[in-house]
Amino acid sequence: MDKEEARFILRCFRPDGADAGNPDFAEALAWAAKDRELGEWLARERSSDAGFAKALGAVGIPATLREEILAGLALERGDETGLPDAFDACVIGAMAALSPPPGLRAEILAAMERTVAPAPAPNKILWRYGLPAAAAAGIALAFLLSGPSSAPPEETVVSNPPGNGAVVPAGNQLTISVVESGFIKTFESPGFTLDLKNPDHHALFNHLKSAKLPCPTRCLPKGLKGVPGVGCRELEIEGKRGALVCFKQENDIVHLVVFKRCDVKCKLPDTGRPDFKQRGNWSVARWSDDDWVFVLMGKEGVDAKRLEGMF
Repeated sequence: MDKEEARFILRCFRPDGADAGNPDFAEALAWAAKDRELGEWLARERSSDAGFAKALGAVGIPATLREEILAGLALERGDETGLPDAFDACVIGAMAALSPPPGLRAEILAAMERTVAPAPAPNKILWRYGLPAAAAAGIALAFLLSGPSSAPPEETVVSNPPGNGAVVPAGNQLTISVVESGFIKTFESPGFTLDLKNPDHHALFNHLKSAKLPCPTRCLPKGLKGVPGVGCRELEIEGKRGALVCFKQENDIVHLVVFKRCDVKCKLPDTGRPDFKQRGNWSVARWSDDDWVFVLMGKEGVDAKRLEGMF
């Protein structure tokens, strides 16, 4: 390698020295070390490259640069740009604001039950060939009924009718599982607030009554009667209006959810010992009477044993 070859190679030498370990660059750098003129030239080159890199790094990259490059490539190919115009933006915004009506799934299932065709008379030949289709339909229906809003197996039986004797169609009712998950979703949402904060039970219950919401006045567990309240609020789940009352029990907060008996499909003890269970990190007690369904929930320091001690 002569001096000019070394100069040619060193023109590609990166300012950060990342090429110093490369054998070709090492030989060229050796030339620069022993040749004063070549060394001064390399120093000027590196200084100029470093200034250019610094200036280039200071240039801000437009937020839409990627989309503009892709749009330009699409135009060259004769494709549409794919970028939304003002009309597209309006449609996207309108669609994002849409939400399904509460209880839509239950109404669809109820309509399917009402409009199902009567079964044809048994026929051995038709039965032989229709069995696979029936099995496929059964699998599809099981998949539909096992969606996120469906009840666990023990909650699929419709409980005793409300005290007034009225039988409410199951498709219009909540399951007890949906009541629990609806409370947890509301409570854990960032915007959770209470409609009224007051330690006085009477103030909380009067607020619920004035709003025509379920009120646990006569069915409050004995372990909550002597403790201060925290607050209350309306709890709406799939179009059904219930109430939430929070109490300070020792150093923890417990939450009592109340819904009308006719709005909830479940099988719960009417008197005596409530039904206790664990739902994730929440301990749950559930019971009912002729008019109301109650769900008492606590987490962290409130385990199932402590809930039992409140009754």
